[in-house]
Amino acid sequence: MTTIPSLQPPYSLALGHAWLWAKACEVPAARLLGDGFGLPDALLLLVALRNVRRAAELAGKSLTKPEAQQHLADALSKFDAALPGLKEARDVIEHLDEYAIGVGTEQKKLQAATPSLTTAELAARYALRLEGTYNEPIVRVGPHSIEAIKVPGAAGWLFEGIRAAVYAEQGHKSL
Repeated sequence: MTTIPSLQPPYSLALGHAWLWAKACEVPAARLLGDGFGLPDALLLLVALRNVRRAAELAGKSLTKPEAQQHLADALSKFDAALPGLKEARDVIEHLDEYAIGVGTEQKKLQAATPSLTTAELAARYALRLEGTYNEPIVRVGPHSIEAIKVPGAAGWLFEGIRAAVYAEQGHKSL
């Protein structure tokens, strides 16, 4: 007889996913900071970072204790401050079918504000690019920029915040 294990609480599942995605951030970030592959690493980095944050959101949906919720809120705040515009940058690359031709959501808003912009100009403004220096590359997507040097720390903070929240939720005093 085969038994099916019961699902863990969502906050526990989120912790596992956060760890995996935080680790997945390390490889493209390290390559961007070294002899990276450039734009492919930038794409992978944005997706991995966004998924670390999504794991935190998953955890937050099932936390009931105020202390646990506070640990997570603090970690999310620190993460978001270090990597502003992450969700929007990831949205652009995920919706490449729209942004590549200048009709993405943000591009439509920009065109409404500046009707003289063509779809070709809008597409060019939202093309993924690397800027900054060799030692401090910046992934830029439209007006959004992610500093690669901040990635390992931010992903690690968020994972540790999720872990602290899970421990608090489970009634542990500290890590």
